[in-house]
Amino acid sequence: MSCFPSPSLSCQRQEQLQTLVQRLGLSSLSTKPALALVDEALTHSSAGLGFDNERLEFYGDAVLRLLAASLLHKHWPELSVGDLSRVRNQLVSNRELACLAQAIHLQPLIRMGSTAHHDPVAVTSILARSCEALLGALHQALRLSGGDGLVELYPWLETHWLPLAQELLDNPQHHHWKTALQKWSQAAHGCLPTYITEEVEPAHGHPQRFAAQVSVAGCLLGRGRGPSRRQAEQAAAAQALAGLQHRPVGPTDGAST
Repeated sequence: MSCFPSPSLSCQRQEQLQTLVQRLGLSSLSTKPALALVDEALTHSSAGLGFDNERLEFYGDAVLRLLAASLLHKHWPELSVGDLSRVRNQLVSNRELACLAQAIHLQPLIRMGSTAHHDPVAVTSILARSCEALLGALHQALRLSGGDGLVELYPWLETHWLPLAQELLDNPQHHHWKTALQKWSQAAHGCLPTYITEEVEPAHGHPQRFAAQVSVAGCLLGRGRGPSRRQAEQAAAAQALAGLQHRPVGPTDGAST
């Protein structure tokens, strides 16, 4: 690999970024200006280097939404606007962007401060935002080199997104278990689910920091753990819905504790 002398990019860093763009099928971006944009996209503000990826993140958010909309329009032209918005929002959610970042082995390339590096919750957010910024950088670099930008980025995103979009369409309540349980509770009992959530692990970022349990009409239906109150409650709602698939639950049903 060629190495371009640069005050901000070492030869090792340039080679790492060249490997990344080649892995994405974008070998044409192995140039100094393109790699400088990619480097900026993978530099978090906590690194304290005097520049960061926030502007590219803003730009990349729009690129991702347009690409997700293109995917849905191509493969599911019959979907309603409501379903299109629901699936697109999940495709570009922090959760899925963090998964995409992990799939392309982005984390070792992201420059961040030591505090953020050792905080699992912060790392997940940084992964998602860096993925957005990377898409913004790649789009800009492709445009500057005379490309279309969207045409070149679409193929590898389509490969990642197609099975996920199909799963979200087949199972609309996926990752929306609290909403699904609330709808069931209101229809079946005319009331909302009741959650009791408490911190059980004091360490910030612990994957099971919070424990939640959910009841409907006085009946305990599910328990869950997670790194945040919201995720613990989602896990409890998911367990409740899984149980409801096997038996009807009434206000006098018993539940083990």
